Amino acid sequence: MLNINDSDKFKDNIGKGLFILSLFVLGLLIFLIIQKPFMHIDEWFTQGILNISFKEMIHLTAKDVHPPLYYAIALVPVYLLKWLHIPFSMMTLMKLMSVVPYVIIFAISLTKIRNDHGWLVGGLFAFTLLTMADFFTMFSIARMYPWGLLFLVLGFLSACEILKEPSLKHWILLAFFSVCGAYTHYFVAVSSIILYILLFAHVLLKDKSQIKNWLISTVFGILCFVPWIFFLFKQINSVSGSYWIDEITFETFVQFFASIFMDTSEFYVNLALAIVFLAIFIAILVYYKKSKEDGDILLIGSLMFIGTILVGVGISFAFRPIFIVRYIIPATGVLWLCISIFISKFDLKRVIIPVVIILLLFSVANLADQINEISDNHEKLVKNQEFLQSINSKDSVVIIDGMVKYVHFHDQLNDSIVYGGYSIGEREKAKDFTKFFDDKDTRFLMPDDFNKYKNKTVYLAYRQGSDIKLPKDVSKDKIGKVENTKFYKLTYKG
Repeated sequence: MLNINDSDKFKDNIGKGLFILSLFVLGLLIFLIIQKPFMHIDEWFTQGILNISFKEMIHLTAKDVHPPLYYAIALVPVYLLKWLHIPFSMMTLMKLMSVVPYVIIFAISLTKIRNDHGWLVGGLFAFTLLTMADFFTMFSIARMYPWGLLFLVLGFLSACEILKEPSLKHWILLAFFSVCGAYTHYFVAVSSIILYILLFAHVLLKDKSQIKNWLISTVFGILCFVPWIFFLFKQINSVSGSYWIDEITFETFVQFFASIFMDTSEFYVNLALAIVFLAIFIAILVYYKKSKEDGDILLIGSLMFIGTILVGVGISFAFRPIFIVRYIIPATGVLWLCISIFISKFDLKRVIIPVVIILLLFSVANLADQINEISDNHEKLVKNQEFLQSINSKDSVVIIDGMVKYVHFHDQLNDSIVYGGYSIGEREKAKDFTKFFDDKDTRFLMPDDFNKYKNKTVYLAYRQGSDIKLPKDVSKDKIGKVENTKFYKLTYKG
């Protein structure tokens, strides 16, 4: 039998091994980003945003549905490399910027989390944060989710310090990271608000001396977010009429909980995994009621994850569907930190070793699936780029109907004459302040401009499912599709 010291050393060795495996997986991720780049549908927008100025980015982001901090962070290396006159691939750079949050979390796992909870917890957290759920793919996508995850984890770690040794310093750090998260993604803000509510309940029940610090932290956070409130309300109003997210069903509700392990649409697999999550949560509740070490941390982290889902589902039913699986990726990161801590509390042979083996098997399956998905998306990107290049020429006029799609494809069609929309019979001038929408007319006027460009080929790109009205003397023939955008060749018969 292993004695206590041997058991602790074996736990440490497992943790160290998981750190080493994490480095290999991280290397694989970076290799795929460089060798098999792909563009997720929203990354087209990211790429367009990174080609404009900071002021224009803020203005354009305000007209979208996300806050601006991620884009501001991603613009920093773009500005720096341009200032240094160092050539770079925009696609590779913006994707590598999404790996940076994981590198920071890895360093935190190797230092702070290891110091607080041991090698096993640090290594397990670093490993699961790449191989569980859809993390591997998320860290390869140039969007705000990895940065939102980082800020939420940092905020949660500040909350952990408050639960152990409360001080105003950690309350202020919690507010700072929560504000950063709120400026990164709104559902990170939801998770942070839930964290504040849970901390308030903890303070009332166990440490009323911290009410003042809780209020200072809360007010500080609110005041920092106030400048964006006006734009938030405008964004809410913009999606009140229509939005692309489907209604939430019982199947998708189950998938939210199952997604902590893997991303699949198979209902019975999701149901089984959701039941596993429920069993883990019940075990955490039992552990908490026994007033064991770190019980408050485990319960609060788990409730943050569950609460984020319930709020997202509740808003979707009360307002309109606005919640999807990838919006809980940041809260899922916090949950895996809690699960890692929880696993470490059990017996080495009876629980830790079997659970780690199961997680390794899940990791292999997840990585194989996501690597295949990345390869498929890479092939799709190559085809999309070939198609866009086939219509991109000085003899082409491309009408891209809609601000978001305009930003998506403007730079891909740089040799063409590009319009940001069209109007029938009455010319309109765009009021948007970006380098794309300058003082000239930016809408293609039908039918006048057909005569103006009678020696050129006119194309129309618009989002699938959008209503489109053309004059009777204009016909359209579909020639291709890029993600959810259809491309048509227009013919004027007048």
